[in-house]
Amino acid sequence: MLDTIAEALLFPGLTFFVWLAFVFEWLERKTVARMQGRIGPVVAGPAGILQPVADFFKLVGKEEIIPAFADKFVFEFGPPLFFAAPAIGVVFIPVIGPSALVSHPLDIIFILFILAFSAFMAAMLGYSSAGRYSTIGIGRLILQYTSYEIPMIIAVITPALLARDLSLDGIVAAQSGEWFIFLAPVSFACFIVAALAELEKPPFDIPSAKTELVAGWMTEFSGRALAYVKLTKNLSYVFLSAIAVTLFLGGPLGPMPAMVWWAQDLLYLVYFLVKLFAVGFLIFAIRSALARVRIDQAAGLFWTIVTPLSLLQLGIIMLLR
Repeated sequence: MLDTIAEALLFPGLTFFVWLAFVFEWLERKTVARMQGRIGPVVAGPAGILQPVADFFKLVGKEEIIPAFADKFVFEFGPPLFFAAPAIGVVFIPVIGPSALVSHPLDIIFILFILAFSAFMAAMLGYSSAGRYSTIGIGRLILQYTSYEIPMIIAVITPALLARDLSLDGIVAAQSGEWFIFLAPVSFACFIVAALAELEKPPFDIPSAKTELVAGWMTEFSGRALAYVKLTKNLSYVFLSAIAVTLFLGGPLGPMPAMVWWAQDLLYLVYFLVKLFAVGFLIFAIRSALARVRIDQAAGLFWTIVTPLSLLQLGIIMLLR
């Protein structure tokens, strides 16, 4: 029991994924800078790799200002709950083998709940700050969420249908012969598009449009609260990429020669990280190449294109399986 708790908190659990979140932020900033002809972080650590860590602790040490008309209880205790969603979700991701630290026959349902809870907590945090920019940002976030939720659910259910299993372990095991990205490429594409909206990345950064809303629903947050909100968004980045790897790319599975158990675990980890960073770079490239769309355009895209495509892929899978 104690070993499982230690693994969940350290490796391959929360601490491991938090460091991956910092690395993802650094890679995103470097990728965007390179695509835009800039340099990106260069000061903290080799090639600026420790800049996200430095930024986090800098924010933690700054003064936290609570708006006069804010709901102080939600404003203070909401960020830890917001962080808890992806922090709990990562223990269900298989990393160093075909089985995760925590598994359940209905893993998929819980993962969908975590994604919905994250959007709910973002809305609560924005409304609790009682700011004008925050209120507008949350209105956009809710409209965007109601647009991408259905295609995301369909995209997540498709691999479960292929595996005939609602657990992540079962879905990974079913891909020992062939990854589901080859059987359901449209579902993978729909999931990536919905993930961009979930993460509020361009072209779906509408709820936090800096040129229009300062920082959207995060405008009134500062100090420690802002540090945890930003860390949560980066951890969600890694979490959604890990879900894509688990559902469509076979998780940590790959060619496995006969070797001792610790070497196999290391090879599983390498396979997982290679796939994770590949999905991460795909998202980096998309968010760097596309400009922000309007909220009505985003809703139209999800309702008229992404949702029908995800339903079409699901229908094809049902007919063929």
